Amino acid sequence: MSNLDENFFYRWVLLKHIGSPNDIKGIHFDLLLEDKDFCRTWRLSDIPLLDGPYVDSVSVAPHNLYWLDIEEKVVSGNRGVATRIKQGIFLQSFPSVESSSINLSLIWDKIEVDLILDENRCRIFSKKK
Repeated sequence: MSNLDENFFYRWVLLKHIGSPNDIKGIHFDLLLEDKDFCRTWRLSDIPLLDGPYVDSVSVAPHNLYWLDIEEKVVSGNRGVATRIKQGIFLQSFPSVESSSINLSLIWDKIEVDLILDENRCRIFSKKK
């Protein structure tokens, strides 16, 4: 039995962002986690793989909630195109105090996993049984 309560949840998305003028590789991924009136957001160097290595991440300015529903959109200010590649839910709200490390249980590719975000890296782990 999952410890996720289906009665209330928060949403998350992973966006592929191409054509951003300040992106040396020309592509990065934005992980957005719903937090009340906005999305906490991290720029990831790659897509995290289940039980794979850490990927580089950096916290960036919060994004508007409407990005949770966007499938593809040209980013304002001639900053490329963002395309949704993954989405899901999680149940714990964020702590009211900013923390340098975040550990959330979320649904990733239809399974419950642990997401770890710390100062500059991100990883997805299988749930311990």
